[in-house]
This record gives sequence, structure tokens and C-alpha cells, in this order.
Amino acid sequence: MKEQALVLLKSTQALLAYIDDNHVYDKMSDAGCGLYDTYRSDPFDEAINNARAAVKEMEKVLAEAA
Repeated sequence: MKEQALVLLKSTQALLAYIDDNHVYDKMSDAGCGLYDTYRSDPFDEAINNARAAVKEMEKVLAEAA
């Protein structure tokens, strides 16, 4: 079980890093000047924040189990 938790932890960390590094957004609006503003919707932003919190908690749990 610990091995699966480590794989999930590393995968989630990689996904969060990709989202941050590549400026991933799920919404777009017309700025009115031929450009578009991209942003994250509240549910998407909440999911990202929840994943970050879960990663921190899992890191603590795995460190204590080691």
C-alpha cells in the first residue's frame, strides 16, 4: 500500500507542477481588444488547492511511517 501511495503522491506532484509551469487555465474571456484573458474557474482552483493540501498531508503521513 505504501508503494501505491508514493506513486499517487509523485503523480499528483507532477500534475500540479505541470499546471503551474504551463499556466493551465480552464476559462477564457474576450478582452475586447482581440486578445483573450485566461483564468481558472473557482471549482478548478479549489480542486488544485485541495490537491496541494492533500499532497502536504500525505507527505507528513509517509514521513511518519518511515
